[in-house]
Amino acid sequence: MQSIIDNNMALNPYNLRVGQQIYIYPNHEYWISMNQVQLIKQMNLVWEQHIMWTRILLISIAENLKDLEATQTRLLRNPKDIADVFRRFYGIAVANRIQQLLTEHLVIGKDLIVALKNKNQEEATKLNTKWYQNADEMAEAFSSINPFYPKEEIRNMLYEHLRLTTNEVNYRLQGNYAEDINSYDMVQKEILKMSQFFVNGIVKQFPNLF
Repeated sequence: MQSIIDNNMALNPYNLRVGQQIYIYPNHEYWISMNQVQLIKQMNLVWEQHIMWTRILLISIAENLKDLEATQTRLLRNPKDIADVFRRFYGIAVANRIQQLLTEHLVIGKDLIVALKNKNQEEATKLNTKWYQNADEMAEAFSSINPFYPKEEIRNMLYEHLRLTTNEVNYRLQGNYAEDINSYDMVQKEILKMSQFFVNGIVKQFPNLF
């Protein structure tokens, strides 16, 4: 019991609450530091914001909403937010490259949604090709900074992200809202898996920080 109290600084064992989070470590091998917990929270937040604001943009475009410009402005803050998480470990140049590639990813995605809505298949095909080329560049960039980021594994995750997002876009534009929502749920599960992958790589590469 004392070990649990020692590892939960704010824990009052005589005043436990329903829903309270308590970290329990069966042995030293499975300990997770508060630094790692904070990194997980930060990484999950920025990637979930990535898909959330992308979805809001999709809805704005599909439904001709007046918030489109404001939504796009907010969405394009996200690449810097993600890059800032990596900046702490890899420096300014790497973070700027991540920000650039993620901004391209979002801009291409927005243009693709517009092309699909307007049924401009030729333009949509060109943009889709650019989208996957951008994913290849991201896989190359991430794999170059961390030995625990295999390029092929990152590429597969990014391709899956594009595939699931495309499904979400198509269902929304078709007015199939039930499948649209199901697709977003799948996008969310996939992005959290990718977020954890990035965290795991950082923790392995910089064990002394965790």
